[in-house]
Amino acid sequence: MSPPFQRNPVWTVRQKSSLIETILLEFPIPEIYMQNIVEEDGKEKHIIVDGQQRIRAILEYITGDFEIEEEGSRWQGLSFDDLSSEERKKIYEYRLLVRILPEMPTEQIRDIFQRINRNTVVLNAQELRHATYWGPFIKLMEHVSDLDVWNQFGIFSPNDRRRMLDTEFVSELAVAYLNGIQNKKARLEDYYRIYETEFENEGAVREAFYKILTEIDHLLPNLQSTRFRKKSDFYSLFLIMCENLYRIPFGAEQRTLVSSALEDFALSVDYSDDLVLSHARVDIYRKAVERAASDYGSRRTRHEVLREVLDTALTGKYEYSQFGGSQGKKNRSLPEIDELDPAIWDEQEATRGE
Repeated sequence: MSPPFQRNPVWTVRQKSSLIETILLEFPIPEIYMQNIVEEDGKEKHIIVDGQQRIRAILEYITGDFEIEEEGSRWQGLSFDDLSSEERKKIYEYRLLVRILPEMPTEQIRDIFQRINRNTVVLNAQELRHATYWGPFIKLMEHVSDLDVWNQFGIFSPNDRRRMLDTEFVSELAVAYLNGIQNKKARLEDYYRIYETEFENEGAVREAFYKILTEIDHLLPNLQSTRFRKKSDFYSLFLIMCENLYRIPFGAEQRTLVSSALEDFALSVDYSDDLVLSHARVDIYRKAVERAASDYGSRRTRHEVLREVLDTALTGKYEYSQFGGSQGKKNRSLPEIDELDPAIWDEQEATRGE
């Protein structure tokens, strides 16, 4: 298992968990390189050139050495014995692709090993989805994640873009819009399967993203400098806007009230430790975004707090903190949504599925 050119077994439990989840999802994993050597006395020696840690992870999981730690996985916290009989069978039946190398000097094998691992990047869940699905749902999600408005919001880092984590996050928003607040990413893969061949709500989802993203840009033109640029906070903001989709676009007066309340509330959460009398809802929200932020309970709590913020703002009853938000400021002059250039979508998709 461990020729001299192999690395020591250094995989973390999370890395091992990701591999096991990949197997349970029946996705491919990189091929394993081996060399079979026949000694002069006829004995065979099987050397693993590359793939030691993958094989160890599988064996260790089967023998109960660890539980799956992959965040958002439907198998999170489960050991091999906790799996259903069908899931255990999937692991036993999973076929590893093995490439057998001819006999060659150790130095040459070492060079092959180093070249294999020099530029190897393990695919994440969304990159695997990109390679697996081609239907209307993933096409729309990738299109939405490419919109320029995300660059203005500053939510995604360059690495998020490279690793398709922007598309994954947009997918979470779409699933929550259609099916309600979700617990982490536990069922994201299920919905990708469901919507792969038939996505009846494509037009409605496209319209919702168009209206909500545009309205958020109106409400918070400097969103990138507020806490709503963080994925957990933006998730809650987007979902509360989904709940108020029938009100969007807001009128000028409503927009001023909501904008001021959101800015003030965001500042209050950021500086809640400095408030003389911190409002209870500020503390509740802050705890729900600092601890297990993607759990269903935390997301539900934040949603209820933001619902109160929005409702009280629209009735002119929002109580401002010492920060004052942008109360009294007038929003920049912005056109209503119906006046916007529909070029936010390409010409074909501007029809919104009609």
